Amino acid sequence: MEIDSVLKEATEVAEKYNLELVEIDRTDNIISLKLLIDNELFIQIYGNAKKDKLNLALVFKKRRLYGYDSEGGKYHYHSLDNPDGHIFVDKRKSIHDFVQESMRFLEEKELL
Repeated sequence: MEIDSVLKEATEVAEKYNLELVEIDRTDNIISLKLLIDNELFIQIYGNAKKDKLNLALVFKKRRLYGYDSEGGKYHYHSLDNPDGHIFVDKRKSIHDFVQESMRFLEEKELL
């Protein structure tokens, strides 16, 4: 995973869903971004090229509603029903797929 590819995919997704992309931090190996939906609702993206890590979270009022990340090299997600739990999976989710799922959930719950 390359930092530039994370930024490129996040930029494409921001344009597709009309979200504001905010770069929080960036080094040669790490990037932290937010896709703003509104003041208290956003998608957080954290990439670490050295660790081949991509963490994604849908956040509302400083609490994770849904997430997809890795711990010790193993990917897992935090479901909408139990955002504090861990369900292990074989591969990471793309930014596009994560945002698409998050937006669908927000529409279904009439939060958009």
